[in-house]
Amino acid sequence: MTALLQFVFGVVTSILGALLILRAWLYYWALSPRHPLVELARRTTDWLVVPLGKLMRPKRGWDWPSLVGALVVAFVSVLLHRVIGGLPATPVGLLIAPFAMMARWVLEMISWGAIIWAVISCVSPQNPMGYTIEMLLRPFLTPIRRILPTFGRIDLSPLVLIVIANALLIVVVPFSRGFVLL
Repeated sequence: MTALLQFVFGVVTSILGALLILRAWLYYWALSPRHPLVELARRTTDWLVVPLGKLMRPKRGWDWPSLVGALVVAFVSVLLHRVIGGLPATPVGLLIAPFAMMARWVLEMISWGAIIWAVISCVSPQNPMGYTIEMLLRPFLTPIRRILPTFGRIDLSPLVLIVIANALLIVVVPFSRGFVLL
């Protein structure tokens, strides 16, 4: 029963944390408030971001209320995973693990975004959602595209990005669970 509770709680907090980070990333790119991704992120996270927005304001293109909300969700997630799992909540682990959890969410979103974008670009190249996802991934794809040659119309940079993101996840996941303490 404990494993099921950890799983369900992990899925819920991961989705919420990823939506909060996505909201901050969409704010950075200044997408239209009417864009479907922006509406999804806002409607599912307003309950947390709006109260935090009264305490702090977005600055220099970053949506700080969303990022702080993601950090709070990451901290609660790590703490409850430790408690539910019967593991000690060490101060060092509670300091590092929430930031590692946020890095984990970012890497998972990059990996899934690259997969979704690759599928959309193959199935429906003119799909506007494909353009939006490619725009959000462009900062990560551009350095790979500079190094990796294209083969005709085949772009292998999303595949390389997925491999890099998953390789980094191998390092980040133990920290996000608080298993590796310095």
